[in-house]
Amino acid sequence: MNDQPIPLNEALIRKVAELARLKIEDGEVERHLRSIREILQHVDQLAQVDTQGVEPMYHGIDDSLRLREDRVREFERDDQGKPKVLQHAPEVENGGFKVPRIVG
Repeated sequence: MNDQPIPLNEALIRKVAELARLKIEDGEVERHLRSIREILQHVDQLAQVDTQGVEPMYHGIDDSLRLREDRVREFERDDQGKPKVLQHAPEVENGGFKVPRIVG
């Protein structure tokens, strides 16, 4: 495997745009080149962070605080005994929101 870095230049930007089937104007090439260089600088910064002893994460969001007990609650009801939430429904059917049929 070749460990030489790929030269980041105008030709590479144009080639990537061509492979991605993106139309890129002449004036945009330099802007994209700068953006990609900035991104790569941030990646280099991240690569320098000492992660010794840090447990790997399998997801970027720590959802341990989101867990809660599921509880069934009744909706508040209006004077006629109908759930208040249905007051905002465009159409009601069988005591619930009527939605378009998806499966025929």
